[in-house]
Amino acid sequence: MSNDAPFTTLPARSRSGPCSGVFVFCDHATNHIPARFNNLGLSDTDLSRHIAWDIGAETLTRLFCTTFGAAGLLAGFSRLLIDPNRAVGQAGSIPLISDNTPIPGNQNLSGADKERRVEQLYGPYHQALEDALDAAQDRHIDPLIISIHSFTPEMDTGQKRDLDIGLLWKADVDKARRIKTAIERVHPYHVELNQPYSALTLNYTMDRHVIARGLRHTTLEVRQDLIDTKAKALVVAKHLTEALNGFIQG
Repeated sequence: MSNDAPFTTLPARSRSGPCSGVFVFCDHATNHIPARFNNLGLSDTDLSRHIAWDIGAETLTRLFCTTFGAAGLLAGFSRLLIDPNRAVGQAGSIPLISDNTPIPGNQNLSGADKERRVEQLYGPYHQALEDALDAAQDRHIDPLIISIHSFTPEMDTGQKRDLDIGLLWKADVDKARRIKTAIERVHPYHVELNQPYSALTLNYTMDRHVIARGLRHTTLEVRQDLIDTKAKALVVAKHLTEALNGFIQG
């Protein structure tokens, strides 16, 4: 994504059939920062790091949508401007520092500065997600909502993360366990529940839009080095869509 739109909509390929009941979204799809923000004072190298986006997550989301013929939604701005997966005003919503890197363009912001980011970026994305979920429920009585994220192979402390895929759950641990088994049956990934982050403590977008509607859902966290090129993402997407295929209809 290269324009300044706060979101990109991926239309469903079909309004009928089982795959019409799949909707995929990605909160941290891009590291894009509109020119008016002057890269928040960061270098291009910094903006290519995970602090600015979930590396590979946009590609994986698009591949899911292509495979399932599903609708999707991508946030169009870097989480360094304002994080769509946090409540407005929550710690880290507009980070002053991320992974030990100060964010110059976020220092000493006025209330009006912050409100403009809500009005121009955050608010339109969340409204688009509401609209997209309305459309998903219009297409299918019981849609499956998939949220895509990625995580770093190594923590900022230097500790390695040995898991490949995390399944975040909050409302239905049994389904998460069944999806874990299905993924491991397709390919021997190291899959964990509520790792490397827990949906019990960080689940804002799902809580606000999806769980509030009582919709079936899952959040996938994929290690970035497994999907940091399109070729690698294609392999992971093939495995994950095969594993999730049995959950589309319940």
